[in-house]
Amino acid sequence: MKDNVSVEDEILRQKWFYKFRLPSGRETEQYVSEEIDKIHQTRLSMMMDALAGDFAESSDLTAIDLSSHQGFFSIEMAKHCRSVLGLEYQQRHIDSARLITQALSATNVKFEQVDLEHMAPGSFDPADLVIAFGLFYNLENPIGVLRRARELTRRVLLIETQTTILDLEGAIDSGHHSNTNYMHGYFGLLSGNPDNIDGSASDIVLYPSPRALIWALKKLGFGRVRTLSPPAGAYQQLATGKRIMIEARF
Repeated sequence: MKDNVSVEDEILRQKWFYKFRLPSGRETEQYVSEEIDKIHQTRLSMMMDALAGDFAESSDLTAIDLSSHQGFFSIEMAKHCRSVLGLEYQQRHIDSARLITQALSATNVKFEQVDLEHMAPGSFDPADLVIAFGLFYNLENPIGVLRRARELTRRVLLIETQTTILDLEGAIDSGHHSNTNYMHGYFGLLSGNPDNIDGSASDIVLYPSPRALIWALKKLGFGRVRTLSPPAGAYQQLATGKRIMIEARF
């Protein structure tokens, strides 16, 4: 196994999506701007506020990070949980996450490569806490993945996502004008970007409307669902409601 110095040197030869502070005090160079980096700090602040009570109640919690990317939020969760599992479909991000956890000696975190849209039910044991940041607007089958997320959650699910912003709801005909069904929001059809290093797996993706996501979570059995308020100075997309973070609890 490489020593910490050689691991850090390998890390610092790369550019990263996140800013990691290494044991030596050095920091990773990012391939995104400082403005974009602000989304990570806003997500982290909102996550910590939402889960503060859970962390205070027990240090024996387990967690799953859906779409764990380079491991930033998995590592943050690991500071408060007994174990964390990060699931990610891109092997290059898995490799980066494992390198960072080695440098930071985060021994209670592991990562697995998996395509959530094709993951079979029961593939992993449920965890107390599940987070899904930047995931649900990068999916061709968001409802299927939402079902998997619900199955993996014992206690609380946090979702942060881009949304359609606009919302629609109301009664519509269903087969005949005398028979109607109710539309609880919608999913917007957009082009995906699988060629982007941080993009979707599919070239077709569905963005959730806020009401659609909240309704679907309740339909899947979550008893308490709320949209979290962003902190002062939040990343502009979260501050304006173009992105939202939702907390869903049983």
